[in-house]
Amino acid sequence: MAKLETYKPLLDEFGAKVIKRAQANLRKKREIRGRSVNRVFRGTLLNALTWGYFKRGNQILQWFGVKANDPTRNYADVIEKGRRPNSDPKTWPPVAPIYDWMQGKSLFKNEDEPSKLWEAARMAKSIGKRGIVGVFYMRDAFQTEFRKSGKEFRTMYQKEIFKQLRLKADKYIK
Repeated sequence: MAKLETYKPLLDEFGAKVIKRAQANLRKKREIRGRSVNRVFRGTLLNALTWGYFKRGNQILQWFGVKANDPTRNYADVIEKGRRPNSDPKTWPPVAPIYDWMQGKSLFKNEDEPSKLWEAARMAKSIGKRGIVGVFYMRDAFQTEFRKSGKEFRTMYQKEIFKQLRLKADKYIK
């Protein structure tokens, strides 16, 4: 099988391109449920995106996403894949981050604190019931950059790496 050192420069270059494209995908405005929406608030997810590779046995594994110990890991997965609708109140998203987001976007209708908390809780309930549409920022970035890369790179990647490709780091790096 392949040696990691042989492909490290190519993987570094490809990883940087994929992450740059994923960041651009996150910045794009999208039409979701009839509204033009910007998915970037503070840019924490943009700054947390990275890639990595490692060798396990004689296989090269490459991953794209957020590191396993990063606090934005769960948020990254929700933005990538979305959130299924669910009516169970135990599985609604946490209210505190929604409150912060609403505060930053000046979305509150009332100025008193109990009303703001109530509005944030209603938003969490709505998200829990209706779900969130995923934007597939990383998947689309990988596919676009893979198609744009040269034939020689694609052949090498498919032969040596593609079979072990991982898009989520936390499942494979312990």
